[in-house]
Amino acid sequence: MRKQIILVAILLFALGVHLQAQQKTLPKFVFHSVEQVALVNGNNAVSGALQTVNGAGYGNWFAGVGAGIDFYRYRSVPLFLDLRRSFDVKKGNKLFVYADGGYNLPWVKRKEPEFTIWGWPRNTDYKYKGGAYMDAGFGYAVYLKGGNAFLLSAGYSHKYFSEKRTTTTVTGENMETVDIQKFTYSMNRLMIKLGWQF
Repeated sequence: MRKQIILVAILLFALGVHLQAQQKTLPKFVFHSVEQVALVNGNNAVSGALQTVNGAGYGNWFAGVGAGIDFYRYRSVPLFLDLRRSFDVKKGNKLFVYADGGYNLPWVKRKEPEFTIWGWPRNTDYKYKGGAYMDAGFGYAVYLKGGNAFLLSAGYSHKYFSEKRTTTTVTGENMETVDIQKFTYSMNRLMIKLGWQF
């Protein structure tokens, strides 16, 4: 009986040492912030964008929440979730792939009231509705001292929103005409991003 107790105690001690050794090698959750500036190129324009992503890294995975200002054709504010996976290339450098998905909020300036060639006042009301935002691509990270990294990435991006334009024109005394137009904006672009991760 005493031998069995000693054997069980040795096994429990060995198991505890083994589990401690494994816990030391497991990666930890680490907070990261990624600040990026982007060149956005599509069919109709070349423009820019700014993004910030904040989240947690675990091993080679990173997940975060992002927001930005996108100036391509019509200014908008994308809000999105960001998921990244990195692959070791050589000491200090990594390749990574990323995917972003979320909602795009239009931030378009409203125009002033207009007048027709007859001098009649015209008022146009603009109502915008947000839509899908997506961005996916790959990149290269150069890690520096302290865990900071310089990032260069390229990817495909899509943003969408819609507009309802109601134009009211006064055509005479107590008379007016109302014209309602609906537009959808579906924009596919290529994005090249420079970023800093800390």
